[in-house]
Amino acid sequence: MKSTVIMALAAFAATAPAPAGATNSAGSSSSADVPGRLVVTYQNTVSAMNVGEQFSNSEIIEVGSESLEAVRAQLESHPDVARVENDYWVSNPVPPSPPRPADSLVGALSVPHSDTVNPAAFVPSDPGFRSQIAWEAPQTGRAGVQDILSAYLRATPQRRVRIGVVDSGFYRLQDLDYAQGYNFASADGFGPRFLENEVDPNCLTAHGTGVSGVFGAVTNNGTGIAGIVETDIIAARALSCDSEGRVRGVLTDAALAIRWLAGDPSVANAPRLQQPVDVINASLGGQVSRCPGYLQEAIDYAYSRGILTVVSAGNAGGDAANTAPANCSRVVTVAAVRASGDLADFSNTGADVSVAALGSEVLSLDRFGRLTFWDGTSFSAPVVAGIAGLLKQSSTENLTPANITDLLRSSARLIRQSDGSRIPVVDAKAAMARVANDSGNRVAVIAPFLNDPERCQTEAYRLNNPLALSLDRVYEVTANNLSLGSAGERYTVLRSNGSGGKEVIAQSLEPVFLIKNVNPDTESLWIDVCDSNGQNCRLNQSQALL
Repeated sequence: MKSTVIMALAAFAATAPAPAGATNSAGSSSSADVPGRLVVTYQNTVSAMNVGEQFSNSEIIEVGSESLEAVRAQLESHPDVARVENDYWVSNPVPPSPPRPADSLVGALSVPHSDTVNPAAFVPSDPGFRSQIAWEAPQTGRAGVQDILSAYLRATPQRRVRIGVVDSGFYRLQDLDYAQGYNFASADGFGPRFLENEVDPNCLTAHGTGVSGVFGAVTNNGTGIAGIVETDIIAARALSCDSEGRVRGVLTDAALAIRWLAGDPSVANAPRLQQPVDVINASLGGQVSRCPGYLQEAIDYAYSRGILTVVSAGNAGGDAANTAPANCSRVVTVAAVRASGDLADFSNTGADVSVAALGSEVLSLDRFGRLTFWDGTSFSAPVVAGIAGLLKQSSTENLTPANITDLLRSSARLIRQSDGSRIPVVDAKAAMARVANDSGNRVAVIAPFLNDPERCQTEAYRLNNPLALSLDRVYEVTANNLSLGSAGERYTVLRSNGSGGKEVIAQSLEPVFLIKNVNPDTESLWIDVCDSNGQNCRLNQSQALL
């Protein structure tokens, strides 16, 4: 049987269509599946045919469209074949509006951060920061923001994270760089060149640049925008421009890219990624009502390696169940809301949607590094991917994809819509608080002085207050997981200042002490063990006081 199938495949090989970048009829096909391109998955991990491109226990076989059903029947009858599936076209979700330069819109859209966010704390020097709406704290009429600044200032980075991006249109900029990358767009030929200007200078898409900038732009460098998390970006180019100017690819290339980002050694097309990523962002989709097995298995492989895959819900204004990978399992599927908290009219919804985030007027970068507003679930997804990376970076626990998904969902704000439904909008500050509590990484805690149950007679404290202190701004600090070493050390509390530095506001020889004139809800406070001058600090002034 095996030899019979191989002979049949060889006979049909001359009429096999090329994938997305080709100029034949396949390139202009309006159907969702790629004519003549089959994905054969075998019962065993070793391919039974060895005639096509391979990954894991699957093989991609191209045959003439007119012979497709005959070859499919032969393959399905083979005892070593588990299933035969079509490959599908995949592209970035069609944007509801084209990217717009920010220079003419910043004045209209820039909304100063509420005084409840962090007025005295570090504010990034990046010129576009004031228009990065997702960083704001929620307030009346703006329930769709993510309060990223509060989470960013309370983060306690344990290490750098790595975020993989399955996309195209990658450009290297002053404000955005890539640690590694590879081209998986088979229409252009696999290879180490992944920057768009290197692979196809005539393809002017900058989608991958816009996506990557949302979470990975260099923060506080006086250029561009602020990235959500300090990360190494790994670019996996899986789409390309075809002869009609469309940016698209095939779903098998996206599956290969996910496997590569997860460190799968079965991906023979590229050198193995020795250090897998922590999070994958895939702002793309194909029209298919069921997640193909080969794509689900790629996501499952990443999941088994502790890697969360974040995907866009799609911009068709319909059900995300009709788009892959939005309808796959073990992913975080992200819908788009406006700053008001209302679901964006273009956003897909449905039972497959996990959470929502800002997807309207998301500020990022274009291929020249210019500030640009982008719309679509393509850009709500990297908001969530960046927050997921920030959570993983700050946890002392080894957060699994299931842990992160639960954190995002359980800490989300349920925003009521006009139809009475509620949408879970990601709240970065609330999720970060959960990380601090759940992972046990708090070396100290801070609480209002008058909230201590042993001080039930609060009115007595208010009356007997010769210094006329505002007791609502007096807090008690308990350093429960810190201890002094040498005689010169002190428990030290620092506060972020407006210039990006930190100033000492209190020191103590005792592990429980009071500090005054502070508000932890609006200020970023830090705890450390330092010398009497507030220098030579044991934790490098990096431990947030929560």
